[in-house]
Amino acid sequence: MLWEVDIYPAEGQPDLMGHQVSSSAAELGLARDLSVAAARGYLIQASLDRCQVEKIASELLTDRVVERATIGAVGDAALAESPWQEPGWSTCC
Repeated sequence: MLWEVDIYPAEGQPDLMGHQVSSSAAELGLARDLSVAAARGYLIQASLDRCQVEKIASELLTDRVVERATIGAVGDAALAESPWQEPGWSTCC
């Protein structure tokens, strides 16, 4: 199965990558007052269940103090939701 893991800033944490993009766009005169939300994304292709992918995301890919992950099979509707909604997964392990 092909899993997607998107890493976003945790609630209350600044979106440093998003801010950098919007600042650069303003400096280049491309857009003012541009709101950007940024994330890192990973694709994991393996015979893993959701709990195993959650463990990989929480222990290897995410700094749990300042980041959170949204996990789903590629094409899952939860991955297209706003990053400031509830995470697309809950701990089951």
